[in-house]
Amino acid sequence: MLERQIRLALAVFAVGSVLSGLALSGCGSKADPALDPISPQTVSVSETLRVPLTVTNPDGVAITGFRFEAPDLEDLPGFSRSAGISGTTGGGEFRFTPLASHVGTFDITFIMTWSGGEDRQSTVIEVEPAANTAPVFLRPGAGGTYDLTRNPCVDFDIEVRDDDSTNVQINSRVDLPQGATLYDGGNKTGNFHWCPTPDQVSSSLRYTIAIEAADEDDGHAPTEKDYIVVLRGTARPDCPGDAPTISVTAPSDGSSVTYNGGFAVTVNASDDMGLRDAPLLYYTTTEPEDISNPDVTSFSQIAFAPGSSGTFSARVPSLGLEEGDEAQVWIVASAIDNDDTTGTSCDHQTDTAVLSFTAVGASAASNGAACDACGASTECSSGICASAAGGAQCLDSCAGGESCASGSCVSVTSVDGAVTMACGDVAAACTTTSECTNDSHEPNNDITQATELSGSSSGQICPLDADYYSVSATAGTRVSFTVDGFTSEDGDLDLEIVNAGGTIVALSAGTDDSETAGYCLNTGATIYARVVGYRLAANSYSISTTSAACAACSDDSGENDDTFATARNLTGTDGDRLFDGTICPADDDFIGFDVTTAGAVRIELATEGAGDLDIELLGTTGRIAISEEAGGDELIVQTLAAGHYVVHVYGFDDASGDYVGSINTTATTTCASTDDCPLDTVCNASRCVSDVCTSTSMCPSGHICPVAGPGSAVRHCAPDCDTNNDCREPSTQACKRFAEGHGGGRRGSAPNGAACASFSDCGGQRSCMPYPSGYCARAGCTTNSECEAGTYCGTVSGVGVCVLDCTSTPSVCRSGYTCSTLSDAAGASRHACVPAMSGG
Repeated sequence: MLERQIRLALAVFAVGSVLSGLALSGCGSKADPALDPISPQTVSVSETLRVPLTVTNPDGVAITGFRFEAPDLEDLPGFSRSAGISGTTGGGEFRFTPLASHVGTFDITFIMTWSGGEDRQSTVIEVEPAANTAPVFLRPGAGGTYDLTRNPCVDFDIEVRDDDSTNVQINSRVDLPQGATLYDGGNKTGNFHWCPTPDQVSSSLRYTIAIEAADEDDGHAPTEKDYIVVLRGTARPDCPGDAPTISVTAPSDGSSVTYNGGFAVTVNASDDMGLRDAPLLYYTTTEPEDISNPDVTSFSQIAFAPGSSGTFSARVPSLGLEEGDEAQVWIVASAIDNDDTTGTSCDHQTDTAVLSFTAVGASAASNGAACDACGASTECSSGICASAAGGAQCLDSCAGGESCASGSCVSVTSVDGAVTMACGDVAAACTTTSECTNDSHEPNNDITQATELSGSSSGQICPLDADYYSVSATAGTRVSFTVDGFTSEDGDLDLEIVNAGGTIVALSAGTDDSETAGYCLNTGATIYARVVGYRLAANSYSISTTSAACAACSDDSGENDDTFATARNLTGTDGDRLFDGTICPADDDFIGFDVTTAGAVRIELATEGAGDLDIELLGTTGRIAISEEAGGDELIVQTLAAGHYVVHVYGFDDASGDYVGSINTTATTTCASTDDCPLDTVCNASRCVSDVCTSTSMCPSGHICPVAGPGSAVRHCAPDCDTNNDCREPSTQACKRFAEGHGGGRRGSAPNGAACASFSDCGGQRSCMPYPSGYCARAGCTTNSECEAGTYCGTVSGVGVCVLDCTSTPSVCRSGYTCSTLSDAAGASRHACVPAMSGG
């Protein structure tokens, strides 16, 4: 038996040897072709990688094709248009021009096929950020709403990312509102500060702050940004017209909405005298503290787009949700009318009740098409979300050499900072406005360049352009201007009359096809007309001026006290301090006084027989309180810490007349709780004392002494709280989420993940984590529900922190921070901006 098995094995071996010999001698078949090994590859965003696919094919077998498999890359937006492969019998070539959304390391397998089979070779491709990047704005966003009844000033931080440049200048593209400052803080950061004056608020409730970031050393065109400031206040009680009506038609409260290029929201809105602006959509993924009276200044803001018959639509962006992921979203829709064509003091505002819906992430197949609004390149099917002054939009890619269906293939900057090729920039591909050619009076964009006007003239307003005209007249002359010859529907123009100091003294801001305003000169002077397009409108126009006699108003002897800096100061420190004066049209009086000991201050203004005069109380950081009764006397009662303060007296709607006033200061000698004391003090042993501390043992019971920020940031006793309404002054304080617990503290404006020196720099309930250059975030969290939109609860250096999500946009992490993988409070793996070298 064993011998028979050995004979059979030898026979099989012999047959195999013969067949093998026949194959080697070329008889009956050919050798299979084979792909040669491929080394690892590296390419930068917007560069083209060419990988030769060489073949060992000694017998010239006919190759039927080449293909590749890259599962992780193929799921990314724009990959199919950025990569391609070709080949012949002699070999092939793989070409890949990655987008910013393709950064990472990926496995890829190349397959060569022939009639008898296939051969594979695998390698790794690493896509690096572009070496040639342009500046991109990490913050601010599209715009913000500022409730002047809560905080009288507009503050926002600016931060730019530019991976290939250390020298980036942050500038304004046009003149800022009078009194506003834009500070370039270096290191690609800056901030904006503005406390709108009553005449500025009366002029408009929406301002466009046009800024840019330029890295001139690298030769890129400046990256432009338009930030829309929306001011909120309260209409006076004696105003004409009705408030607007607005209602949300979709989604319904409690419903689920699946991502489709965003989460659609539609409303119906109307007004008896017409709406000048489209309504605004406010949204947040953090449940508002007070559902019945939400603070929309902490929400994100989007303008609705008009539809037909009073309908408007907007889209909440992707929120970074993966397919099937869910997030609850709370929304408020708001409409403001234009019942006061000479200003905004009588414009009404209507907000809808808060409603919520569940946002559900969807597959990449629902990503945005060309010209859809976007916040990240991963939100666009093409993989290109292009920066634009008025907001980023998706564009079609031509980075792989594709032809464009419309427009030409040009270089654009994506929101990721990559310089890549797309079918037109946003202005060319997504707008229908024609190029605007300015008039021959240019440059006349400010008072120093004003065109002298005699009789009439004509001009052209282009976006972000203003035209100034000057007329000189003697005292007792009313100078009037009329702007007409335009159609408002084609581009609404407004008219302002300003004095030599830039103060708006008269205004016409209607929606008709003409604007008229006039002003009576109290002294001989030059007065200026400013013609401007409302919300970047463009149009041609005619302007004319006339003069007539008027009764001049005689100012008081306290002049020049027309600004905070030139206020006339009262002597004395306690008891009653009296003052009087006269308000003339467009003339404001500022009266300064000192408080030496913390206490209650009572300010009264008697205006019997005068026009409607109002007062506001100012500190060094802006408005503290305001009294705007419709006629009659004014009263402000406020608890103040020691310091210098100013009372601002002004007329409503050009009102004038005499006034008398008094300031009474009563020092606080005892207190029952910190609520009885001014800000920056606490009640300790029944007296209001400084709240500066170095440890909790220095603070009264019910207070903590939290770490204020990095380095030697001054620490302050913070009273216990649960919500912002528990704070002494919710308009200037928030219930901060410190690592040590919840405590009341001054609120700033810096967003999540921003640099900070102290918690007072950070907006809302954010504290300042003591990381490099500070890090604004809620701390002490244990669940994701305690965190705001765009953050989740992760553990950093042993502390629960609402860290900034960078899953979709790694570029959001500022210098010194990295987008690292962490586990959130629910155990899910996330990507977050954390200090480079820190662990989770």
